[in-house]
Amino acid sequence: MQRPSVFFRPQTAISLVAALVFFSTLVFGNGHATTNEKAVVDDQPRDASPLAQRMGDAFTDVNNPIRKIFDGERLDLWSLKRPTVGESISINENSQTTDVAGRLVLETIDRLIQKRLTDAGIASSAQADKRTLIRRLSFDLTGLPPTPAEAQSFVEDSSPKAYEKLVERLLDSPRYGERWARHWLDVVRYADTEGFERDEFRPLAWQYRDYVIRSFNQDKPYDQFIREQLAGDELVNGPPKNADEADKLIATGFLRLGQWDSTAPIFQEEVRHRDQQLADLANTTGSAFLGLTFSCCQCHDHKYDPLSQADHFRLRAFFAGVTPRNDLVIELADDLEEIGKHNAEVDEEAAPLKAEQSKLDKDKNEDQPRYEELSKTLAEIETKKRSPRMAMGATDSGADAPATHVFYQGDFSQPREEVLPGFVSVLDPNPAVIEPPRADTTGRRLALANWIASSDNPWTARTLVNRVWQHHFGVGLVATANDFGFSGARPTNPELLDWLAIAFINDGWSIKKLHRAIVCSATYRQTSDAARRGTGSHDNDQYQEKDPANHLLWRQNVVRLDAETLRDSLLSVSGSLNTTDSGKPRWPHVPIDLLHAQPGILEAKDGGDGGRMQGWYEDPIEETDVRSVFLARKRAMPIPFLQAFDLPDTTVSCARRDTTVVAPQALMLFNSPESIRFALILAERVAEEAGVDPASRVETLFRRALSRSPDTKEKAICLDLLRRHTDQHRMEGAENQAELLALRDLCRAVLNLNEFMYID
Repeated sequence: MQRPSVFFRPQTAISLVAALVFFSTLVFGNGHATTNEKAVVDDQPRDASPLAQRMGDAFTDVNNPIRKIFDGERLDLWSLKRPTVGESISINENSQTTDVAGRLVLETIDRLIQKRLTDAGIASSAQADKRTLIRRLSFDLTGLPPTPAEAQSFVEDSSPKAYEKLVERLLDSPRYGERWARHWLDVVRYADTEGFERDEFRPLAWQYRDYVIRSFNQDKPYDQFIREQLAGDELVNGPPKNADEADKLIATGFLRLGQWDSTAPIFQEEVRHRDQQLADLANTTGSAFLGLTFSCCQCHDHKYDPLSQADHFRLRAFFAGVTPRNDLVIELADDLEEIGKHNAEVDEEAAPLKAEQSKLDKDKNEDQPRYEELSKTLAEIETKKRSPRMAMGATDSGADAPATHVFYQGDFSQPREEVLPGFVSVLDPNPAVIEPPRADTTGRRLALANWIASSDNPWTARTLVNRVWQHHFGVGLVATANDFGFSGARPTNPELLDWLAIAFINDGWSIKKLHRAIVCSATYRQTSDAARRGTGSHDNDQYQEKDPANHLLWRQNVVRLDAETLRDSLLSVSGSLNTTDSGKPRWPHVPIDLLHAQPGILEAKDGGDGGRMQGWYEDPIEETDVRSVFLARKRAMPIPFLQAFDLPDTTVSCARRDTTVVAPQALMLFNSPESIRFALILAERVAEEAGVDPASRVETLFRRALSRSPDTKEKAICLDLLRRHTDQHRMEGAENQAELLALRDLCRAVLNLNEFMYID
């Protein structure tokens, strides 16, 4: 009897048989051979079928494998359907200009939010004051607080377009790309090291990080951003001709961001490790771009969503030919030609010396002096050679890729039937149509990228607009940003989510236009404080009872600064931030006891790692006063100051960071060497700007740290603290530094305020 394919499950008519089938699925898999059967492979890939026999989607074709596996159920999932425009919204197909499209999205956001509030009997909150708005916008768009001058200028600007001008300035700032690159790096689990026990440094990984920053600053269309990361090498033929083509090659660093176990060959585990890499790459691609949990169907059909185990391996097959490259040449073609000419001249200079040396016998006493002299000269000549710029990326191994098989219960040692690259079967169960762009690559990843980046894909645009919404409101319209399935959250406003997705595509996949529409909406500009709603006639307690989680957005949400933004803010308000734009990661100081508690770093002590770069390479402290996105992210040794404030795990895609409030955070922010250093630098800056008058110092400190002046009570408390602490430091013998140290203490207190830590 022929073994059934994983696409087929016999229909059952009675509950007992159904229960037995379900039990056998849990134990033996989805119709695959059991452990008692031989691990044979079908002669033909099960997906191979002539075009005339191509199957339709699960909604229309009874032969669709997903429809069979799930007995026609699970097809009512909201995210399976393409975004549609609700009846209350009209699209003007002729309105494609930036201004009209942006204005239309803005108006629609407020209309759809207001409609749900009205239905619930809730009124929206009043607009936040200008000081709150500039802080909120600055943190959201650049990850940095406004300077005192910027805050004062905006507060005093009474022009009708003051807010819109502020939005444009922040979107045009280079700091915007640094902020939003950090969000994307969370999603793709970026790190500067390999992971596992050795956790070696990746010297070229930072180029991908800088590529992401450039892409956001350039407002690169998101569909292009997708194609470049998944298949940038298949979009470039030969050495890159310009910076854009070089970026396409650098973008393939996405394919390399997973962990790499350099010990696998030692234990003959290359096959196991390759399986882990491909699984991780497929799962991350599904989560990052589609909001789908392919990891859940790696061993069996998905228990919740209409995804089969075969779907996981069909997706994995797109990456079957991926070959890691640390020597991906990104030097521009013209420059590469110049390097070749230069190196040829160097070779020409060395040629007669090599010829002479070849006639000598280095073992003969009479030849040794000249032989060694020539060796030294040749070595000096060799240093004149130039090397082209390289990147960490990936290409395909050639025109053909290794076969991909479904693994019985996810066990790589038990391959079953072969599968070809294919998209999600619920929509298209057929093998993907692949047209290689040239002879030396499979074209598989480009086919996948084109499908993901298609306007017809129901997940892609929704996933991205939901991520952007999440970072502006603290939670997405879908709270589970990496899971648009049955076990994930439902959209709190599905009509708005769909409209944003459609408008995002119609606006050319522009993320900056999406930002502009969201932050210019009245919904975004609401106050977060229910006590200052300004409604007067409405019962705020009643609103809190009706919508305690603020799903309907009747006010803005308060959000705590994430780890990097907190550290960057400390640097910024103290005036010590070094605004570098790119480059190799910086390694800050970490206590030696923590470093030596990490086996890989300890092994690297005194060169014990054999040059594998497992250590921690501390830079001078002034060189580390850069934005946190430029600090080294070592998987086995997170920076302690940042880790206390909920750094994400870099082994899996992070959709939304945890936000905890625990005692170690207060201790770190108040007592850590970093915090005390930042407070002292801030105190020195305040003293320089404000002079010796204590009241002026308090005023200057509040404006730098909180973008406002202290009220009467706050000023009195601060002046009292300065007086008492000055006396205390004098008593302890710091006569010459007493006033500065007291001001440092006040800075520490202000930097620990909730008002500094939270975005209102």
